[in-house]
Amino acid sequence: MLISQEYDDDELLDLLRENSQIALKHIYNKYWKRLYLSAYSILREDAAAQDIVQDVLLQLWVRRNESSIMALKPYLFTAIRYKVLTHIKAASNRKVFLEPGELELLAGKEEMHDRLNESDINSLLDKSISELPERCRQIFVMSRKEYLGNKEIAEKLNITVKAVEAQITLALKQLRISMGDFLFWVCILTPMILN
Repeated sequence: MLISQEYDDDELLDLLRENSQIALKHIYNKYWKRLYLSAYSILREDAAAQDIVQDVLLQLWVRRNESSIMALKPYLFTAIRYKVLTHIKAASNRKVFLEPGELELLAGKEEMHDRLNESDINSLLDKSISELPERCRQIFVMSRKEYLGNKEIAEKLNITVKAVEAQITLALKQLRISMGDFLFWVCILTPMILN
């Protein structure tokens, strides 16, 4: 097997289950940058974002025979979100991007799940997304649900990367207003919500 050969995600998962280190190298090369940017966009800490990505990829390798991963890309980005949330919860002595009081809100996520089930939260998120302007909604869905990078979105829509960034910023601002801070952060950081 040549490292330069291209594999789709299903082939990579099959090879990974066969203990292929080349599969792990392909996954690393294909996803590392986007996973890093996903973690960094929330944490704004280079070292922490790198550590989280390395940990997710290491766990992927360690659990290659245990896990029943159905789709590689959503699995990786869900794992990143989970690790970021765990990092934020454990970061009481670190600089965190959240405004005062928001970390406490996130820490109460389990209590929120007692009051709202996943389908309720998904419905609220879907409703808020549906209220976004059309182009803004399209770009947000491509970014957060299809896990496309800003450059990929820009190329697909024939717009600039700056335009993509502006629309994502607008979407996040609108979602935060329409959902309130607590639900916004639960939806953005809870792994099961944005699959």
